[in-house]
Amino acid sequence: MTTQEPTMDNDSGTHDLLSRDNIKAYLLTMFGIAVIIALYYILTGPAAGMQPPGGPPSDGPSGQPPAGGTGLGALNPWPLWGQIVLPSLLELIFGIAILIAFGLFVTYIYREKGARSSIYVVVIVGVLLIIATNLIHGWEIGITQTIGGATEIFGDMVRVDSIIDFISNYEALQPVLTTHAKTQPLGAVLFVYLLYIVLGSPDLIAIGLCVVAAVGSAFFIRGIVQQLFDEDYARYATLLYLILPAVQVYYLANIYAIVATLVLGVLYFYLHSDRRIAAVGTFLSLFLLTFITFLSVFMVFFLFIYEMLKANSEVETNSYVDRLKAALTSIKYPFILSLCVGAVYGLLLITLGFNYINAFLYASSLENPNGLMLFSSPVEYFTTRIQDILDIVIFFGPVLSVLAYRGFVMLREEAALDVDSSKKYNIVLAALIALGLFFLTGAPKKGETARICMFILPFLLISVMTYIQKTNMSRRDKMILLVLVLGQAVILQLFGTWVW
Repeated sequence: MTTQEPTMDNDSGTHDLLSRDNIKAYLLTMFGIAVIIALYYILTGPAAGMQPPGGPPSDGPSGQPPAGGTGLGALNPWPLWGQIVLPSLLELIFGIAILIAFGLFVTYIYREKGARSSIYVVVIVGVLLIIATNLIHGWEIGITQTIGGATEIFGDMVRVDSIIDFISNYEALQPVLTTHAKTQPLGAVLFVYLLYIVLGSPDLIAIGLCVVAAVGSAFFIRGIVQQLFDEDYARYATLLYLILPAVQVYYLANIYAIVATLVLGVLYFYLHSDRRIAAVGTFLSLFLLTFITFLSVFMVFFLFIYEMLKANSEVETNSYVDRLKAALTSIKYPFILSLCVGAVYGLLLITLGFNYINAFLYASSLENPNGLMLFSSPVEYFTTRIQDILDIVIFFGPVLSVLAYRGFVMLREEAALDVDSSKKYNIVLAALIALGLFFLTGAPKKGETARICMFILPFLLISVMTYIQKTNMSRRDKMILLVLVLGQAVILQLFGTWVW
């Protein structure tokens, strides 16, 4: 955690976290979200939001409210994919206790003399908070059922006799796998299978997955922020990431937590100063990412777009020909990386008979049975695009959304004047463009991106950290921000059980 006060005082208070201007922006953001949701239900009817677009839910909670809680509605009332519940008194006390304990921890590490909190302590606290906020629902619903439910990947363990046979027979097995598994490459099942071999029971697998994802994400995000800012900001960003509402809700027993971790891995190694470590690490992270999810197309988009933006910002001439040449030259590295990953899948096809393209086409046919949604169902296409964006914003929260936007504006204004700002700006802009292209393809077909697209959160945090740095955010405001973010996560856990 940062221990040094800003060198420049912010006497005006205009940039204080809870300044009048900022509070106004938070409220306007919340109002805008509420208006869009209201318009959605007015135009589509109340029943439209009670299940994911495209049909009834094929996954999610069992329909039973957490022990002691009271169910208030049907499953999947968008934008809160899950079941709204009224928490019991015991759950409320537990949630408040989590917040108080975290507040005391934050107060300790930010005490006046500036205690330095080890990154290991930060990671341990983050992992314990993820488990604790899910325990609000009790052990069975909060931990075990997250991966041990009837439609979860854990149910596919019976299909795996051996890893080699599973890879060889994946095309035949894919149609009979559970919902999450059949729309992903075989790596999703194999990852859970490895945890199953080591840990055995669903609850331990859930916790094991959480630990792997949280520790891996913390390592990578710390390294990324160290390269872009410094160590103090890196520790703060690591803790902030681990307490994000989406991370708190979905990092326990959700395969998309591993996806987010691998996206962080690709970015970390891609930016690494040692070229050999960068090449090997980026290749391995990108291959594992493609092996576990078809969402890896986002990171492929990102690498190409980032290199083109970087080349464009480095070219000093205004000649379109020179800029085009620089852009084409810059994409050589991600092109070679993509070819290397493709070569591995070619080898798997020759040796074990696993056809990655066929697996992707089958998953695509399930997601878009009537072809590209833009043409088969244009109204649903546009409404779900809006849902995709809002789900990320809602779980990111109004406060961080405002700070991220303002940080992005700061980066844009300074990109032409400062090399460091240009690098950060290109990273964030490339991620946003890549996400936009991903959404334009029609994926995801329903607004569940708070869970599916957690990989975008680290890029948004780069903008948030920029705002914190450029405004010399005070120690007090950093403490308040951490408590506010975890507070939103606790509220979400208290009043909902969530689709996994």
